[in-house]
Amino acid sequence: MNKKIIVISGINMTNSGLLSIMTDCLKELSEYSKNRNIEIIALVHKKNLFSIPNITYFEFPKSKKSWMYRLYYEFIYFRTLSKKLKPDLWFSMHDLSPRVLCPKRYVYCHNPSPFYQPSIKDWRFGFKISLFALFYKYAYQINIKSNTAIFVQQNWIKTTFEKWYGITNCRVAHPETKVSKTSWKIELDSSKIHFFYPTSPRMFKNLELIFESILRLPNELKEKVQFHVTFSGTENAYARFLYEKYNRYGQFKFIGTIPRVQISGYYQAMDALLFSSKLETWGLPITESKEFSQPIFVSDLPYAHETIGNYDRVCFFDTKNSEDLTRKLTSFIEGKNPFITTNVPTESEADFIGWESVFNYIFTD
Repeated sequence: MNKKIIVISGINMTNSGLLSIMTDCLKELSEYSKNRNIEIIALVHKKNLFSIPNITYFEFPKSKKSWMYRLYYEFIYFRTLSKKLKPDLWFSMHDLSPRVLCPKRYVYCHNPSPFYQPSIKDWRFGFKISLFALFYKYAYQINIKSNTAIFVQQNWIKTTFEKWYGITNCRVAHPETKVSKTSWKIELDSSKIHFFYPTSPRMFKNLELIFESILRLPNELKEKVQFHVTFSGTENAYARFLYEKYNRYGQFKFIGTIPRVQISGYYQAMDALLFSSKLETWGLPITESKEFSQPIFVSDLPYAHETIGNYDRVCFFDTKNSEDLTRKLTSFIEGKNPFITTNVPTESEADFIGWESVFNYIFTD
């Protein structure tokens, strides 16, 4: 049996969410390659971000300096590299479809920017993200029809891609989360009810809705609440705005970026997840919270319904109405049950669940 060479490209995947996706993929692929004649080559920003065996790493430290470097690598340099490496499969992990010479080519599209309509406030606090919202729809389109298959995380994205790009080879791959309980103990005030939102300070995360909903609580309930978010207030203009506006209230804890083991600790210690994002291609904290059987308050939007799947401790709220969330939080704090049980229709089922099923598909002759 001839050895199969696969290139996994994720040169731009460095922040916590993206890095988790790349790390999980490489871990699963490394394990998958055991007892199979597979050689793995990973194109990464920096080698020291990874310590996964059975993988040859190529480092691209300039990939985050500017989009010009990124485009150069994807559409010029990788073609030359593919001639040198002669891979059997090329898997682009971060949205773009590079110009490469390879029998089988795949792309994983998980950036929600093309589906977001920036507001005036978005342009003020997230000019770069707002530009991406306009640019990314066309960036996705470049070379997309050269792929053997395009992987997306949800059915509504597949439907949109088929309409936008006239493709028929889009496949839905749901993430398979593996968050284990940790010995890392998070000490929280036992006299309080603790809400947690692991997130970056980006406009579409809709953080102000949560802050305002908590401030609307009756005083006797508000004093019982602490809300923990995973940024410090120094990351960008929006983070500074939120910190300056809300840090004076004792209900809000800006804990900064924390490693996954500590996030797992918070999942175990928290009383409920608050997830107010207006747009996600999946929404990993939703799935992770389900693994700990925790109550979930989440945006009443299509992505959230598909991510929730079948669950009996979920409460959906209006992303444009802080009073709606206040009412539902009030019910929870008072010991009542605002949650429902969801049943997802069969049309929301995925083609693949987890990396192993994806690998079985792409390595099939």
